[in-house]
Amino acid sequence: MANLSSSRPDFSGQTALAGIASSTSANPDGGAIGLFFGEMAHLGKLNLRGQNGLAKAVKAVTGCIFPPKANRFQSAGDRHVVWLGPDEYLLLCEAGKEQELQDSLNSMTTSSHFAITDVSDSLCALSLRGPAIRSVLAKGCGLDLHPKQFAAGQSAQSLLALSAVTLMAVADDAFILICRTSFAPYVQRWLADAALEYGYQYIA
Repeated sequence: MANLSSSRPDFSGQTALAGIASSTSANPDGGAIGLFFGEMAHLGKLNLRGQNGLAKAVKAVTGCIFPPKANRFQSAGDRHVVWLGPDEYLLLCEAGKEQELQDSLNSMTTSSHFAITDVSDSLCALSLRGPAIRSVLAKGCGLDLHPKQFAAGQSAQSLLALSAVTLMAVADDAFILICRTSFAPYVQRWLADAALEYGYQYIA
C-alpha cells in the first residue's frame, strides 16, 4: 500500500492568497489611486467565548480593555479585540504569538465557562486603505459606511457581495477586512473589480 502521508502536500506557512500576484490598475481619471489592499499574512487570530473571568486575563496579556462595547474593537499596539456577539470576540495578534497568548489566557482565567480557539488558518485578514475605500466597499455592503455612522474604532459583521465579512474601521481611510480563508480569493477579485473606476494596487 502506498504511503499517502509522504505524498500529501505541505501547506504549512502558506497564506490565504498565495499564488495571486501583485497587480495595479491606474485611476482612469489620472488622479491618485483610490484603494491599496493586501493580505495581513499569518496574522494570529484567537476566538474567545465567554466574558466573566476573561476581563483581567485579556487586559493583562494584550493591553486591550475587555470586553469592548458592541460593534466596536479595542486596540493596544498590534493587538486588537473585536466584538462579535454578547459573549464572542476575536483577538488579533502578531504572527507566531497565538499559542503563547492562548496558553497565558488559559492559565490566568479562573472561570470554567470560557473557550479559546486558534482560528488563524480559517480566517484571512486584509488591510485596506485609500481615499475610495468606503465607496468601494459600499458597492457590495449594506452597512452605512459614512464616517459619521461607521467611525474609527467601530466594527460590524456583514456581507460583502457573496462573502460574510467582519469590517473594522481603523481610520476614515483605513479598514481591516476579515473573511473565511476559502472566500479570500473571491474577496480579492471582487475588491479589484469594484475599485477599477478609482484605480487600485493589490500588494501580494
